[in-house]
Amino acid sequence: MRNIGIIYAILASIVWGLDYVILQKTLVKISPIALLLVQSLITVIVLLPFAFTNFESVRSLDKTALFLIVLSSITLVLANFLIFSSIKLLGAPMASVIEISYPFFVTLFAFLFFRTPLNWFFFLGAIFIFIGSLIIIKLA
Repeated sequence: MRNIGIIYAILASIVWGLDYVILQKTLVKISPIALLLVQSLITVIVLLPFAFTNFESVRSLDKTALFLIVLSSITLVLANFLIFSSIKLLGAPMASVIEISYPFFVTLFAFLFFRTPLNWFFFLGAIFIFIGSLIIIKLA
C-alpha cells in the first residue's frame, strides 16, 4: 500500500503541475473567486453520482469529524483563492516555486496540533526548500 501511496503522490504532483499551467491561461479571463465558484459547481456535478454510494459514511460522522471536514473545506477554499490569485499575478511557475514551501508548514502544523516529532531532517529540508525558492525568485 505504501508504494501505491507514493505513486498517487507523484501523480498528484504531475496533475497539480498541469493544473497550474491551465489555471494561468484560465485566470486571464476570470477572477479567482469566480473560478472557485465554477470549479465548485463542476465538482458537485461530477461527484453527485458517487454521493449515493458513499452516503452512509457521511451520515455516520461524529461532530468532531464533521467539524474537521468543515474546517478543512474552509482552509481549502482560502488556499485555492490565494494560489489562484498568485498564479494570476505572478504566473504559474513563480507561484508554484513560492507555494512549494507548504511541506514546511504541514510538518510545523503536525507538530503543533498533533505533537508529531520533528528531527534535524525536517529543518535541513526546510532550509533547502526556502533557499531553493529564494534562488529561483531572485535569479529568475
